[in-house]
Amino acid sequence: MAQASPILSNFTAGELSPRLDGRTDVAKYGNGCKTLQNFVVQPHGGASRRSGTKFVNEVKNSAHNARLIPFEFNVTQSYILEFGDQYFRIHKDGGTVTSSGSAVEVTTPYLQTELAELKFTQSADVMYIVHPNHAPRKITRTSHTAWTITEVAFRRGPMQDANTTTTTLTASARTGNVTITASADTFASTDVGRLVKLHNGYAKISSFTNATTVVAAVQENELGNTELEPSYTATTISFSEGDPSSTGLEHNDRMVDTAGKFVEQGFEVGMSVVISGASNSGNNKSSALIVQVTQDTILLSPSVDLVDEAAGQSVTIAGVISADDEWSLGAFSATTGYPAAVTFYQSRLVFAATTAQPQTVFFSVSGDFENFTGGVDAAAALIYTLGSNQVNVIRYLQSGRVLLVGTSGGEFVVTASEDAPISPTNTVIRRQATYGSADVQPVQVGNVTLFVQRARRKLRELVFDLNTDSYVAPDMTILAEHVTESGIKEISLQQEPNNVVWCVLNNGKLVGMTYRREEDVVAWHQHLMGGSFTESGTTYAYGYVESVASIAGDLDEDTVYLIVKRTIGGATKRYVEFFTVSDFGDDVADAFFVDCGLTYSGSSATSISGLTHLEGQTVSILANGATHPDRAVSSGAIALASSATKAHVGLAYTSTLQTMRLDAGGTEGTSQGKTKRVQDVTLRLFESVGAKVGSSTAEMDRIPFRSSADSMGSAISLFTGDKFVEFRGGFETDGFVVVQQDQPLPLTLLSIIPRLQTFDR
Repeated sequence: MAQASPILSNFTAGELSPRLDGRTDVAKYGNGCKTLQNFVVQPHGGASRRSGTKFVNEVKNSAHNARLIPFEFNVTQSYILEFGDQYFRIHKDGGTVTSSGSAVEVTTPYLQTELAELKFTQSADVMYIVHPNHAPRKITRTSHTAWTITEVAFRRGPMQDANTTTTTLTASARTGNVTITASADTFASTDVGRLVKLHNGYAKISSFTNATTVVAAVQENELGNTELEPSYTATTISFSEGDPSSTGLEHNDRMVDTAGKFVEQGFEVGMSVVISGASNSGNNKSSALIVQVTQDTILLSPSVDLVDEAAGQSVTIAGVISADDEWSLGAFSATTGYPAAVTFYQSRLVFAATTAQPQTVFFSVSGDFENFTGGVDAAAALIYTLGSNQVNVIRYLQSGRVLLVGTSGGEFVVTASEDAPISPTNTVIRRQATYGSADVQPVQVGNVTLFVQRARRKLRELVFDLNTDSYVAPDMTILAEHVTESGIKEISLQQEPNNVVWCVLNNGKLVGMTYRREEDVVAWHQHLMGGSFTESGTTYAYGYVESVASIAGDLDEDTVYLIVKRTIGGATKRYVEFFTVSDFGDDVADAFFVDCGLTYSGSSATSISGLTHLEGQTVSILANGATHPDRAVSSGAIALASSATKAHVGLAYTSTLQTMRLDAGGTEGTSQGKTKRVQDVTLRLFESVGAKVGSSTAEMDRIPFRSSADSMGSAISLFTGDKFVEFRGGFETDGFVVVQQDQPLPLTLLSIIPRLQTFDR
């Protein structure tokens, strides 16, 4: 028989997979837990009971799904947008934004079944949002109560590849609303709203007649003129005969403009023009081909014969509108599908993944987000299609040191071929990994991107590796694959105070990963929200989380908002809630450790109302910093056993930490599998009140914090230090230590120091 007193000094490995129960050789075994529920691992090593959640409001319609999206203008002007069936509402500072007593609400085109596929990116007070079934929109905020959502009015693209068939398009006019006629079936009824590039301009289809005929409104072209072909009228144009000596040799006649506006007006080589208004009828032409253009001179083809004529008459030169096989259609439309991913990168707005072009990335003009004018200039828009031996549908775009493109078949990086911003002539896309990405928007943590793998069970870390000069994507769930086994639905980063990545699972659970790579902290923890939910005969013994989003909050802590679904009074209720701050101060009366709760603060009261959202529920209460017997909410109120000036009321939840099997004290090698007995345990605590400890959740002893000097029913000061507890456990081979908090009070566990006997055999 040997005695040992090991110290479990930290919990930075988080909850470990049951498949690691025998891997005592793994370094993280001693820092891991068999169960870590409703605790958050701190980067320092301790585990703190997670904060409770405060009730904000019920979603607009609890019968429909909803999703939360963060909108952050700056750290002091941050909002949570509640997207539901064809609407969004705004929440800020723990409340719903209202105007004239009603919730501010904006109509959207997104159905409840489409919310999970929304992707978004933001620049200042404008958020761009995409969905493959809808034209891209932008959300604009001008004040707390003034919000709009409008369809993005793209200029000059992006366009699909130019036509390569013999089909021609003919416009009925060069400006205004024109009829465009195709020589073969080209259009579809779903092309309404689609751009057409024709001649030297653009038009947006406004109505569909048949497969060969549409009506379109002419748009602004590259020169800022709303026309398909240029038209220029001036009194500064003169005409010159190219063969004044009548030699009969081939020659070019020309027009000269002393105002020098030919290039500015959009005349180009190869363009046919109509000339009218000349005093000499020989200079008025129904079709003349341009072979050279400078600012002040247009040179015509040898077949065009002009007569010398001085400037002075009002002469008009206009591009010919005729059948043209050099045309292209817009890349975004109901016919081709709309982008499914969006981000900002190097002062460009970047879209990707339409139905027709699932592997294509569309970059805007640099610094002009809604302009997609192509070209070879460094600032011009560009379109790039991933090259691979299979169709890799783009799932997300993530901007960082480089542009990361996550696809269903692998991960790609967009860079410039030299150390410069990307441009149409230097862009390179290289595959970095072949894991494949799920259709879940990733999060950026420093210079690392965390993304969900295709099967949704793994969270991977895409990071640049200097040793291989490429990106690698290690599995962040390798030691805790059981935590995300049901599949990850949504992720969000809470950067402050502890860098926690929150994940909503398909089974309605919320899990977190404390992530501090520089300190080698990757710790998973599970969270069961207070309450329960019943659907189709299945009961979930926890509040069913459907969405999570984080925004910058007060006190240097980001605020995490949730949508939680519960059965309340026999009906399904979806509530918007948020985690309260973890650093509540040094007054236990401010500790908030109930879910879906509210706080009463005011004059001394024995009845608390305003709890209609918890009608019929049994609630946990912290009154003036002391625990209070549970009460059932009736008519939206509860009666207290004694008066209180501050009370936190909400649904109870239990925090549980169970260590891995202790491996200490064996004189003949390991103590695993040998009979052992834990005699006592010392818990090192930080600012805590109340806890239980035992060998299992069935055998627990409550740790005393109240002394004979403390009056019953009064608050107990927060305790920091060691608590020594004689252990009730018997002789067994496991050697677990379980610490639990089931009261609405704080608990931070810094270390566990058991003293045990091990019997070798």
